[in-house]
Amino acid sequence: MREQFLPQAQPVYAGYVAWRAVLDEARVPREAHRDIFELYTFCLPEGEQLLGYPVPGHDGDTVPGRRRYNIVWYRPTDSPALDDMCTDASGRLHTGGIAPARIRNEVIAGVKADAEALLAPQLAEIFLRSEPFFQPIFDLESPALAFGRVALTGDAAFVVRPHVGAGATKAAIDATVLADCLGRAGEDVAGGLARFESVQLPFGGDMVALSRQQGAYLSAQLKLVAQRHNGELRRDVAALLHAHGTRSDQIGDIVAARGLKAYF
Repeated sequence: MREQFLPQAQPVYAGYVAWRAVLDEARVPREAHRDIFELYTFCLPEGEQLLGYPVPGHDGDTVPGRRRYNIVWYRPTDSPALDDMCTDASGRLHTGGIAPARIRNEVIAGVKADAEALLAPQLAEIFLRSEPFFQPIFDLESPALAFGRVALTGDAAFVVRPHVGAGATKAAIDATVLADCLGRAGEDVAGGLARFESVQLPFGGDMVALSRQQGAYLSAQLKLVAQRHNGELRRDVAALLHAHGTRSDQIGDIVAARGLKAYF
């Protein structure tokens, strides 16, 4: 839908991918379950970043024993390497991302070997038992959101990196503001959408900027060390914990600065 109205607004690759893995709680090795299952866990191989935490099981089940463990592993990957990873066994390149079932066996074998070599053993054991897949990380900012009777919302309008944990939050804010603007506009749909655009364009831009800031260290791994600066140079546990601990406050600051508190 966006491409029909904004063909020039294309996703920009951030320079890294997120490997994702989910394992049923019953399959988590006993020692790993004891050590980390109930915890929000960080692992920081040089130049990389991994998060692990429990999530509901099938159909949202939260009963102990029926949950799952979720891993998100950010790994810098240059464009040629990404193209190779997104090429299936038949030689077809899937631009922008490849379906999990089409990832070549050797790509999966390679990342599992890296997991065994680089990750804490508890996380490696979980990852090795899973069926991992990856998503390239992109930024996208739309220069406009309203087109007659059409509005862009959620990820169609702005793609925010996963670090801020706000995909659903941002979509909900978009929906709430859109409903309010249309309700106030009555039969003037175009006017209501124009109002929505004026409010949500700067909000979306701020959210993308925040997510870029939190992912800057990972993007910078493809630069020469001499070209990196400030937060691109080093990411230790303290810095990572601070970023995660304050992201809700930072989103709240954006909401307040853009005058959106009245909607909540």
